[in-house]
Amino acid sequence: MPSISHEAPLELLRGDPRLAAVLLRGLGVAVPGGTKAAMAPSDLTASVPTELRADAVVMLSGADGARLAVVVEIQLRYDDRKRFSWPSYLTQVRATHRCPAVLLVICLSTATAARCRVPIVTGHPGFDLVPLVIDSVTTPDPSSPDAATAGPELAVLAVLTGALNLDQDGARRLVLASLANLDESRQATYTVLIRSAASESARQALEDLMTTKFRDPFVDRWFAEGEAKGRAEGDARSILRVLAARGVEVPEKVREQVLSCTDIGQLDIWIDRAATATSLEEVFGT
Repeated sequence: MPSISHEAPLELLRGDPRLAAVLLRGLGVAVPGGTKAAMAPSDLTASVPTELRADAVVMLSGADGARLAVVVEIQLRYDDRKRFSWPSYLTQVRATHRCPAVLLVICLSTATAARCRVPIVTGHPGFDLVPLVIDSVTTPDPSSPDAATAGPELAVLAVLTGALNLDQDGARRLVLASLANLDESRQATYTVLIRSAASESARQALEDLMTTKFRDPFVDRWFAEGEAKGRAEGDARSILRVLAARGVEVPEKVREQVLSCTDIGQLDIWIDRAATATSLEEVFGT
């Protein structure tokens, strides 16, 4: 199961696919002018035995009709097998969308990034692939005017890659300011992502900053909602894991009910019951 560290950059791209264009510009790659961005299917399987599934594919479309497909891969650690699959990803995306394609690799450590930057020699003369890599060094500055189109997403990504250090006061203020005008759903989601990457001291400093400087309704509930959402999701999954361990089969309808529940009190009741239950009825009373 993918970890939150792996899923976090993908969630940011889903929140605003224009983040891909900002990252490419930061690496000096030309993107279509007046770019619009949309997520595209990431299942690249063709009529071959091996399944090819990229982490994400973003389609950038310019006002002049130009298009650029961006294959996005998240690398938490170096995987030598990717040196064989990544060229296939590009050629398949290029064939599917009939437009140029680039490979963008997002790494959460500079050591992994260094290994991912090594050119991939395919064997065909002149056909070598040099991945475009984002890490703490190459993440664009979230405060730059060039990054305005994906400001909140870029700020959170900068936290994840380490380009922004939340142990520094300036970084904390920048992140809080960038999230202030988001809708509640994205605020809650990005809260969880930031908390997952921040040190305990940084989390405390963020809370202190919000209670003294950022007196805004969003700020007042920012951490409370994020923490509650994170706990509810964790409790819901714990209930399902406990039931599975006890051999209790959970129908899809009940699974969805549990995973969508945000009532901490109700989840606590279900957890207590699940610890000794031998049937669904003993947990949910149905």
